[in-house]
Amino acid sequence: MNKIYHEIYSRNIGIFTEAEQDKLRQSTIAIAGVGGVGGLLAERLIRLGIGRLKISDPGVFKKSNLNRQFGASMISLGQNKAETIYNQIKDINPQAKIDFNTEGITSDADAIRFVDNSDLVIDEMDFGLYKQSISLQRAARQKGIYYFFTTAIGFGAMLVIFHPEGLTLEEYDNLPQNIDLDSVKKIEVPMERIMSTIPSYATVATRDMLKKVYDGEILGPVMSIGVGLASILAANEAINIVLKKREIAVAPKYTYIDLLDIKFIVGSAS
Repeated sequence: MNKIYHEIYSRNIGIFTEAEQDKLRQSTIAIAGVGGVGGLLAERLIRLGIGRLKISDPGVFKKSNLNRQFGASMISLGQNKAETIYNQIKDINPQAKIDFNTEGITSDADAIRFVDNSDLVIDEMDFGLYKQSISLQRAARQKGIYYFFTTAIGFGAMLVIFHPEGLTLEEYDNLPQNIDLDSVKKIEVPMERIMSTIPSYATVATRDMLKKVYDGEILGPVMSIGVGLASILAANEAINIVLKKREIAVAPKYTYIDLLDIKFIVGSAS
């Protein structure tokens, strides 16, 4: 490690070894979607010492993002999320390489380019972009790297990790293997694959709302605690994949944590 990098990340040493910190410095992580969870995740990974990030998001910040999204402020309203996050984190570690694009994942070719030369890819795209997620996981498998996603659920979060030679996202979502994404009009994913556990504090009205969210009629309720927890969970598992600190729980297993219910579950979707 050079002097500047060592000074920035010296307080990590003791938790990480010098060799582990250097491995983080040499790692590349791709994050598709940097709104709620993804923006906070990018900031956490840079502060952990990841040497290169690739971020992508075609969206712009809106007032409804102000309750939870790292890059959202009155100043950034109307600005592209990926470019804004880049501008906010680029000076944390001036030596880090941060690539951003404002186009998003719109095709298999986009997905391949995005994951190229990455050590793992994290899917934080908007709910309902199932085709784009499948393209991204297919690209990760082709490149031989892990793909995973996290979802904020109230005061909690859910995470699912896919081994490059393990279960496919289609299989996890109960979809036909090698489904032709160009020919299918709409992909429907079982609710339990998106939200493994309904929190105890969800009212009847909340459950009715979630059904409308699932049907694509409205946007879902989400707030900063669940989003923050999901980003931390994602950052933690990204570091574990890079450093292999412990066994990686891969799909069909999932991890669910809720801070209000005080619940931690490693379950299985099979």
